[in-house]
Amino acid sequence: MPPWVAYVPRSTSLLNGRAIERLSLSFSCRNVTIANFYLRHASTHISPTAINVRPNIPPRNEEVYNALSQLNIAAAPYVNISRLQLALRGLAVQYAVVRIAILSLNRQRNARRLARLLLADPLGDEGQWEKKLEHEEDECGRAVLLRYGDEFDSHTPSPLYKILSVPSQFLRSYNLEILVSTLNTNISSVRATSTTEGSKDAILVPKLQAPTARGMPVPYPVHKALVLGDGLESAVTYGKFTANDTIDTGAMLKVAINLPPTSLEVGVDEAETYSLVNVDTGTKALAKFRESIANSEYFERGWFRSGLPPLSKWLVHNLQPSEPIKPVIKDLIASIVDDVDIGISEADALQQSEAASSITHEQTSESILKHLENWAEKSHTELRDQLDDAFATRNWRKLAWWKLFWRVDDVGMITEEIIERRWLVDAEKNSVYLAGRMNQAGFPETTEDISKMVTPASEQTQPPSIVDKPKTGILTQVNEIIPWPSQIATGRAILLKDTIPPLQALAQRLILNSLSNTALSSALSALLYVSVPTFSPFEAGAVAALGLVYSLRRMQKLWERARETWQSEVREEGRRTLKQTEDMVRLIVRSTKKPVEDEGVRERKVAREAVLRVRDALRRM
Repeated sequence: MPPWVAYVPRSTSLLNGRAIERLSLSFSCRNVTIANFYLRHASTHISPTAINVRPNIPPRNEEVYNALSQLNIAAAPYVNISRLQLALRGLAVQYAVVRIAILSLNRQRNARRLARLLLADPLGDEGQWEKKLEHEEDECGRAVLLRYGDEFDSHTPSPLYKILSVPSQFLRSYNLEILVSTLNTNISSVRATSTTEGSKDAILVPKLQAPTARGMPVPYPVHKALVLGDGLESAVTYGKFTANDTIDTGAMLKVAINLPPTSLEVGVDEAETYSLVNVDTGTKALAKFRESIANSEYFERGWFRSGLPPLSKWLVHNLQPSEPIKPVIKDLIASIVDDVDIGISEADALQQSEAASSITHEQTSESILKHLENWAEKSHTELRDQLDDAFATRNWRKLAWWKLFWRVDDVGMITEEIIERRWLVDAEKNSVYLAGRMNQAGFPETTEDISKMVTPASEQTQPPSIVDKPKTGILTQVNEIIPWPSQIATGRAILLKDTIPPLQALAQRLILNSLSNTALSSALSALLYVSVPTFSPFEAGAVAALGLVYSLRRMQKLWERARETWQSEVREEGRRTLKQTEDMVRLIVRSTKKPVEDEGVRERKVAREAVLRVRDALRRM
């Protein structure tokens, strides 16, 4: 039914055929005036794979267009991209197409019948498009797109919807297209796990699914939506569907419940979101009027009892041409900005709630330091006890100086076993748990960045330090800062590489020197016995014994000193490694400061500034 019927004064009798002719003539003249600047539109559905090329924006819309485009970048997590693209398309053309959706909570048939009543001309005969719309329901359940045109116009087939050309001056006058589809109310479980889409987005951005497609549904954003329910059960279903969504939709959303008509006409507030309607009563009234103009009084009563006039007024609300853009497009932009603003506020509230319920950075640091103290105490105790036990075992006693002649090849194996099995094994395992706590708390594993802040530049430019330990030949060269959980493993590798081979070589050298000295002293005693007649065998043997004793004594002193030195160096290297690890952890904890604002806070700040720019541009427009 064209909206002009809803504006007929109640005092005007439709029994007079001249009154009808005057109304029809007035309506036709208005259409001719509007048609002078009307440009027939093409399809407004753009494929998701289309290349986005910046159009020629009208100068009056350019500021808002640019601000809205920046909002898409700055507030991407909070903006509905489909609705934003619809708003940008409305700003990019001179006369934008307005999309209105009629969504049925039940079968699509009632929504089709309602669309027919809102668009049909009661002064004309029933058109072919009306028959197709009401009786030829798509077997696959596809949506129907009603667009102005001749009934016999051909259209490119679409898997998402069926296109019907409707010769309605109403569609032409307001540059309007109407999508008739169904609303899926079974998304409560999805909405419970997603904060980006609620019932409002599901209604104002209907999802169209091709019957044979396996991909994701394609969003089809609209400027306004009329939700049609059938009976009280559908009203309850809609209430549950929108229970968790408190966002105000204003004049963008209308809910109509198809119920039996009342015996008396009840006044309805046009600003209300909810409305009662009876499609059957409206259909009968339209059919009666088309039978004969004499039934105009019956038509009037039936039309108003059907509840269609408020829907007709809502349909044309904010669609009137205005400079520089239609009010309905302004409402769409304002709604997008409001949604982004609410999303940012909710994210702020969630962040504050999490911050209030979580422990502070100072408490976390104090807890980490307390665990560090426990770890250090246990590690030093382990180092002392384990090495005491290792150096008291039978294996270590096998390396006594007098057993070295037949145990010289076991030096590397025995010392390596002590380092690998007795040197800070449990301390290394426990450091992994401590590192996990620190990683969970957000602390780094290295002091590279921190050392650059606390170390003077002159010290940073010096070459790596080299610590030379001549007693055991230990050479430690630090080329880079090692993450603290790897300090113990690195210290163990250094001991295995730099201390065991020199000790093994020393043992072999002492054996060789002892045997050489003994052989030389024996040869000297034999030479003296042969060359000196006065030398007795006893005196010659004394020289050989003296050489043997000297060789063994020297071997004993050097080897026992080397063993004691190696023991002390292993202990000292363990204490130094633990101290370095502890100092590094303390430096990390004390130097790592909680950021004043995290990345989310900065992103929301930028998004809020983009929202203000859009509001200012819209206000200046």
